Amino acid sequence: MVFSISFLGARPVGEMAEAAGNGVGTPLPVGLVRGFTLGTRVATGAGCRAVELLEPGDCVLTVERGAQPVRRIERGYLWQGPSACPPPLWPLEVPAGALGNRRRLILLPEQRVLIGSALAAEIHGTPFALLPARLLDGVMGIRRVAPPAGEAVGVVSIAFEAPGTVYANGAALVQCSSWQAEGAGAADRPEDPRPGAPRCGITPGLEKARRIVAALEGAHAGAAIPPRLPMVRTVPLLDALLRHAA
Repeated sequence: MVFSISFLGARPVGEMAEAAGNGVGTPLPVGLVRGFTLGTRVATGAGCRAVELLEPGDCVLTVERGAQPVRRIERGYLWQGPSACPPPLWPLEVPAGALGNRRRLILLPEQRVLIGSALAAEIHGTPFALLPARLLDGVMGIRRVAPPAGEAVGVVSIAFEAPGTVYANGAALVQCSSWQAEGAGAADRPEDPRPGAPRCGITPGLEKARRIVAALEGAHAGAAIPPRLPMVRTVPLLDALLRHAA
């Protein structure tokens, strides 16, 4: 399923294309609710890099398979235009440390993140679950934030040969799509269809996902110090990379 909204913001198509530097006059997609906002740093074999500086062929560290080449990059906007961004599109602000991120992180509402949960282990037998970021609103200091009116919110999506979980702004675990997913702003596939493909977490249904989030919220409310979500296994060089993460 493709998570995108069919509109072009409040600016004429030609003006949008010119602002994007697209010489062929084709506007970049608007209404992308998965991917990374500009400035998000991901761990690569050569160090942490801003996602907008990546090019196809660059290797990014993934939880499942170590360093993997980027097969496809899509650029667009969450919102663009002088009118206010609609509340359903508002991104989420993750304070430093909440998801293993060493610095503030902005997540798009339908972007899947990998979190650790005792309830997920109880329900599914695995301690990690993939949840859309919007469900984490209000948990561990994570909250929705309205983009400044009139300010374009740029989005970059990266895709691998198969879905992969990357390290964002430190060690926040964010899933990226398979390059074979279809359409602009294509959603990542919950599972790699190939037999024996590595998997890091389950994708629960909405009801179970809400129960997992409620359990996280309860644990956070009862803790003197907000708990840090457990990490899955890391890959070589990650600790060194995190020491230099901006």
